[in-house]
Amino acid sequence: MTKSGKKSIFIVLLILVIPVVTYGVFQLNSLTVDERELTTIYRRQLESVLFSVNQVAQDKSSEVFKVIQEGSSDSDPRRMIDRLSSYNFFYALYKKEINGWEESMLSANEKFLAEDFVSIANNLAERNQSTVNRLVRYMEESNFQKVQSFDESFDYAGMEIDYQFFISQSNGKTYLNLYFFNAVKFIEQSLVPKFQEMAQGDFIITCTRIEDNFQVYSTSGELVGQIESEPLDLMPRFEVGIAREGGTVEQAVNRRKEQNLIALGLLMVVMIIGVGLVFRNVQREMELAQKKADFVSNVSHEIRTPLALINMFAETLLLGRVKDESKKMEYYEIITKEVNRLTNMLNRILSFSKIEAHKREYHKTALDLSEVVEDVMSTYSYHLDSNGFEHSLKLSPKKLQVNADKEALIEVLVNLIDNGMKYSLENKRLDVTTGKEADFAFISVKDHGMGIAKNQLDKLFEKFYRVPTGDVHDTKGSGLGLSIVKHIVDAHYGRVLVESKPGEGSEFKVLIPIKKE
Repeated sequence: MTKSGKKSIFIVLLILVIPVVTYGVFQLNSLTVDERELTTIYRRQLESVLFSVNQVAQDKSSEVFKVIQEGSSDSDPRRMIDRLSSYNFFYALYKKEINGWEESMLSANEKFLAEDFVSIANNLAERNQSTVNRLVRYMEESNFQKVQSFDESFDYAGMEIDYQFFISQSNGKTYLNLYFFNAVKFIEQSLVPKFQEMAQGDFIITCTRIEDNFQVYSTSGELVGQIESEPLDLMPRFEVGIAREGGTVEQAVNRRKEQNLIALGLLMVVMIIGVGLVFRNVQREMELAQKKADFVSNVSHEIRTPLALINMFAETLLLGRVKDESKKMEYYEIITKEVNRLTNMLNRILSFSKIEAHKREYHKTALDLSEVVEDVMSTYSYHLDSNGFEHSLKLSPKKLQVNADKEALIEVLVNLIDNGMKYSLENKRLDVTTGKEADFAFISVKDHGMGIAKNQLDKLFEKFYRVPTGDVHDTKGSGLGLSIVKHIVDAHYGRVLVESKPGEGSEFKVLIPIKKE
């Protein structure tokens, strides 16, 4: 290929590749920006979820505290216990007068009325005296009832118990209330419906105990990747988390990146293959155009020479300049030889034209391959002798019955003999052999000429191709002979084998399937 051709291909590749690469880089950068934006969106979504969940928890706690507040003025505490027992997460309520001696423990479970549990409640109050004082101050100064949660729990009678402090006032007295409950059951009864309402299949919302990573609840059975989470206000031992359904934002972006990279890679591969195919087809067309140009040039050269000889000798004979009869006979032979040469060339061109137009027809009959070869050699021996060639014929002792077109086989053999003569410049000898090889009958034509280089063997049967021997006009022939041979043999379901060594000659072996009886 010329430098200008390579340059054109390079420019085409640049024109195709640069926009694709630019688009790919733009897409990847867009994905990075999208990742940051989506992360911000999910962080805000988490804040919104957390706010809603905390509000529900606050509302449920306020509902419980309202029951406690209303029950404080009731003369029969059992009614308050019955109402509190409707909450499956409620364990007990310890109530102690501030600056007084009044204290009580309310619970539907006898275990929590035992002295040791009352002692635990009293110890918790004393241990957190500073917290109690602060809650009292909020109540007295601002009439603000704050609920104090703790990030710890304790076990009692095989139960995990969470607790909260809050201050209440009744009949002019101020009380410290210790509210004991099961946080897991509180979440399951009060918060899970809210989780389900907010998730709606778009998000995964979870609630997890922080100290041991125990998952209390999740809207999805399986959590993939990382999750954004924050602790609950009223139950700081637990945190609420939110994640995308199907993985994290980072995972989604990475999947998109991988998909885009794969798509871009496939697009690049397809484009490169497409450019390669176009380049290959253009190269083939250019080579074919060059071969056609060489063919026209060579055929013109080949035709001009015999025409010039025919014209020269015919004119000489016509003008009566030759008196010697032997000389006249020599001129007649030359004219006849050149006419035959032109006829063979034209027949080859016409045969190739029919093949190219898919109009070549074959009339196959049963025949003996050795007989066909013998007839051709008996006819062609004079031509070989007159051109100074030694030749031998070795026929198979057994009949080689094939189903073939006789004229087509003759054309194959003549083309192979002409080809051997053309490339045998010094050692002029041809050996023709017939025989059987497996289920095939074969014709072998072996010359002892210049031979063919290994890198030229694959191109031998291409149309217009001629083995180079220097200048194009030094390589005789039209470049159609072996192409016609290959087509005829293929039409007979056979094969053509070539063995050649430069300087030692070539052997062409045509294999035709033996006719089955």
